[in-house]
Amino acid sequence: MAPDHSAPGADRIRVRYRLETPPDQADQLARAIAVEQTVEIPDRIIPPRIRREVVGEVESLTRAGPAATEATISYPPEFAGNLSELLGVLYGNASMLTGVRVVDFEPPISLLERLSGPNHGVLGLRRLRGIHGRPLVATALKPRGSSNEELAALAAAFARGGGDLVKDDQNLNDDFVTFRARVLACAHAVDRANEATGSRCLYLPHAGAPAEELERYVAFVAEAGLPGVLVCPMLVGLDAVRMLAARYPLVFMAHPSFSGAFTNAPGQGISHGVLLGTLFRLAGADISVYPGPRGRFGYPEAAVRDIQTRLRAPLGGLRRAWPSPAGGLACDEVTDAAVESGRDAVLLIGGALLSHPFGLEDGARALLDGIRAEFGETAAPPEPMAAAEADGPSRLAFESDWQWTGRPGSPYKDAGDLAFRGVRRVELVGRFGERSGSDLRYFEVEPGGYTSHERHLHTHVVIGARGEGVLVLDGRRMPLRPHDIACVGPLESHQLRNETDHPFGFYCVVDHHRDPPMPPRDA
Repeated sequence: MAPDHSAPGADRIRVRYRLETPPDQADQLARAIAVEQTVEIPDRIIPPRIRREVVGEVESLTRAGPAATEATISYPPEFAGNLSELLGVLYGNASMLTGVRVVDFEPPISLLERLSGPNHGVLGLRRLRGIHGRPLVATALKPRGSSNEELAALAAAFARGGGDLVKDDQNLNDDFVTFRARVLACAHAVDRANEATGSRCLYLPHAGAPAEELERYVAFVAEAGLPGVLVCPMLVGLDAVRMLAARYPLVFMAHPSFSGAFTNAPGQGISHGVLLGTLFRLAGADISVYPGPRGRFGYPEAAVRDIQTRLRAPLGGLRRAWPSPAGGLACDEVTDAAVESGRDAVLLIGGALLSHPFGLEDGARALLDGIRAEFGETAAPPEPMAAAEADGPSRLAFESDWQWTGRPGSPYKDAGDLAFRGVRRVELVGRFGERSGSDLRYFEVEPGGYTSHERHLHTHVVIGARGEGVLVLDGRRMPLRPHDIACVGPLESHQLRNETDHPFGFYCVVDHHRDPPMPPRDA
């Protein structure tokens, strides 16, 4: 269903559902979905204006079999203000209905204009690799339980054999210290192999971590100068991947782990192409891995073709992404799979290459020779990775009288807030694009002044910097002098006062995303 952006109402979200229901009930189910996905109240009490402006519209119903109907339902574009909202309107509550499957959708232009999509896409990855004209070959570092030295040796052998991309297996999940050690060992091994061959194999570690740690892993990969990461969007969240891809100029290789729960039931879920093609691409995947028709999963050929088409088709201004068939591809099937997938594909061969009778290095070389014989190859000097954009100055120059270059003071609080007197505030770090979960501010209280008496859910740290003040914490008074550190816990009422004849200054470290202050309990 190719979008017609010139048509009236073209910016609506059009979703095509397959409804596994008797034909005489299809209209009723489609209208129930249109209501459920938008207003979630009984049809009979929907006000006329809400029905006209908000409720989804059933645009068409088409028989698709003895007990199946395809229904096209459109929704207002404001239901796709971001990727999470798009997922909700596509299949949120409808996912709990029986016999409802998303088979196609058109993202609204307004959403496409807000999403960055793949950072590099087909052309960008070729420039990083320095190889044109043929499919790329990738492998995976496995099995879990191998030592860093063993994994690094595999990575180096693949690079020496001329391999294009080597990724961590998706089940290599570690605490950050272990992750860092493994990544550095494998990256160093690939670098040494690249120096020996004069080529550039790309190493992509797996960024798999708890939500609060995930960005730390990706940031480390970027800071280490590595080209990209492997992520599992259905495990860490599609919008989390979208956010990370927007912040870090890396190659994002998306693994399909857990996606089968959404795609593989024939009358339920989301089609393979919509999820692994369009949605992964919207989330920023430069490469989408999926099981090919061969191997241990054996995805249907029609589903595989749909994934490939959606990764390559025009989608607003988003870059084309790489299809990556995987899942048990045998070495003697690689050339045929390459022909079927086309030259702009990444062929992922894991266990078969690791167990190649000639060894990993010679096996990679043999596979690539077969692909070159079929497609040819043009080599060019690989382009350097784009450095991550600076998050603001790495050094703030301190000036006289407790000022910093480029950091003007600002009002302590907006008018009408809790009472305060004689307080100056300087935002130092956190509000200038830094990748930080916390903000650093400097406050200065003039003689006789005081901050607002307040409490909040978040914790913050106060560090004395200049002069002497008093911290009032849940009714207790304690002095705060230069270099003293105080921790204010959740819902602790607090106020800082200057009862001296000299300015009192302090630093405050607080969560970047935080709740607004509340008055103390006894106010």
